[in-house]
Amino acid sequence: MYKVHRLRIPASLAAAVLGVAAFAACGTRNTSGYGPGSSTSTDDDAGTGTSSGTSGGGCSSCGTSSGFAVGGSSSGSPTSSGGTTSSGCDATCAAAGGSCSASVCTITENPGKVASSSQTTLQGTGKADSAFAWLYPYNKTVFPRGIISPTMQFAGGASDAEYVHITSKTLDYKGYFAGGATGQVSLSLSQNSWDAVTAAVGSGDTADVQVTKISGSSVTGPLSETWPIAQGSVRGTIFYESYGSTIAGGRDSAGILKINPGATAPTVFQAAGAGGCTAICHAASADGSTIVSATSLTASGTWSTSSSTSITTATDTIFTYMGPYPDGTFGMSATGYGVIYAASATSRLYNTKTGANIPASGWDSAITAAGTPSFSPDGTQIAFMHEDENPNTIAKADFNVSTKTFSNITDLATESSGYAAWPAFTPDGAWVLFQTGSSSTFETDCQVTGDLYGVDVATHAVTRLNVLDGYTGSSTASYLPANDPGLNFAPTMLAEAVGGYFWAVFTSHRSYGSMLASKANSEGLGISNCTAGQQDEANGKLWVAAIDIGAASGTDPSHPAFYLDGQELQADNLRGYWTLPACQSLGTKCVTGDQCCSGFCREGGSDEGGATVCVSKPPGCSNEYENCTTSSNCCNTGDQCINGRCAMPAAPQ
Repeated sequence: MYKVHRLRIPASLAAAVLGVAAFAACGTRNTSGYGPGSSTSTDDDAGTGTSSGTSGGGCSSCGTSSGFAVGGSSSGSPTSSGGTTSSGCDATCAAAGGSCSASVCTITENPGKVASSSQTTLQGTGKADSAFAWLYPYNKTVFPRGIISPTMQFAGGASDAEYVHITSKTLDYKGYFAGGATGQVSLSLSQNSWDAVTAAVGSGDTADVQVTKISGSSVTGPLSETWPIAQGSVRGTIFYESYGSTIAGGRDSAGILKINPGATAPTVFQAAGAGGCTAICHAASADGSTIVSATSLTASGTWSTSSSTSITTATDTIFTYMGPYPDGTFGMSATGYGVIYAASATSRLYNTKTGANIPASGWDSAITAAGTPSFSPDGTQIAFMHEDENPNTIAKADFNVSTKTFSNITDLATESSGYAAWPAFTPDGAWVLFQTGSSSTFETDCQVTGDLYGVDVATHAVTRLNVLDGYTGSSTASYLPANDPGLNFAPTMLAEAVGGYFWAVFTSHRSYGSMLASKANSEGLGISNCTAGQQDEANGKLWVAAIDIGAASGTDPSHPAFYLDGQELQADNLRGYWTLPACQSLGTKCVTGDQCCSGFCREGGSDEGGATVCVSKPPGCSNEYENCTTSSNCCNTGDQCINGRCAMPAAPQ
């Protein structure tokens, strides 16, 4: 048995080294509950909106959006008691051309230059096109603040214009958009309007979205979905592998790219151009300081993210898919890379600055082969494929960093009918997300399948992430298009809670509305692992999903995923590592404490003009996102101390 991990090679070589069985994707489309909504609802056009779909709860508050670009990760302004202010309307409403009255932000925009007569007609209802249905986003998707306005996409016939009405207790948005061809109807709110919408929807509330289209004089809709809005802006950088990227060298190129959620395009971290070999098969430390990767089939190295320069190199593959410690100073090497790699013989700790081996008591005498290892964000645990015993088993061990000692090696989950790989801890260390699949490549191209699961570390209860994976329950019934289920792999986690949720990024070969087909091929990329008989399905994309904080053991904590906008549509993008930005020094302007090396962000003195800045630990309790050692340190009742930061779980919808 061997394991081949992602290194893009010509199809002729792939045919010689890969023997991957074909597996059919399962599931049928179901538009009830999660996923694209297709119900017709009534709309009184008075800013309240009624829907036959699921409606959200209510909250009298709405926060401000700090925006990803400035590194903010909470909405509103820090208060002495933690959390955010409840101002009803904020500056984003005015920036979108809106107005405020009685704490409701009202916005009307007409980017499609739709005639007033058509606007009036669009505010009615109709059933002219029975094929008109949501393709993307999915119903009940949780969106964070600080991301690009998503592209809504629809099935059905051609449209002359569309009307979007989004409401919450503190929002009334109306937008009129130009139509589209059959099967190509799509639209996006302006970025200013999207920022205002996400800022206005408060905790416990939802954005209730209704879309109507007109073709000639015939109206269809409205279609309805509800989107909870996380009360914070995600931040950091996602480092991912990309093949055939235009900016990395085009056809036959490979490299590591990076993108900030909210950015309109990625940038190159390391790439060798077409036909070259460079940093691939990578991992990243949670603090964003260090990248570890292969540099060829037989060598590997480490990289500084601040300078994009090499730190050290190795003439073997000790750094290939290594599990870095959260601060990037060392990591656990991985085993089991199969015939196209000179695989590491043993899994051991190595210094990422020098490549020196670090003796590890409790590990070196107990573990030989540990695949795809991953440390918890606080560094006290490690999860790995327990290849010594069973390549289908995810195990964990406790870790003491001061003594480099491992203990309590425990199997968490075993996949009886396939492979289990890519474990990733939630920020609180209570769950491990992982992938199960039908192939030892641990991917889902080349006609193989995979789903994401979670296991409770304390109880060992294993749960398929049905909602993230696209299923409507424990069976194969799905809210996704028929070919989309079973195409997910390689989950990783942002190391902090944001806006009431944990955040997972993963790779999928599912369709992206009408813009990318399910299991799209990569013929234009020029490189593939797939044989001719398997077809060329190597055009993966990065997706993001919210994960509930404090989910009960045995329950599904996941939510429908959203496409990571800004990545290249015509490139094979996979294995995203979501890292935090470097912390800021005392006196630097900030929005929240997690931006500060001190862990605290408070109003400064006269020298700072009253702006919030990074400060030394002040007396009293800690606001949301500020440092803590226990939950009792946090100002807000209900806050939890998660990975050293106060975090408020999302309010029930």
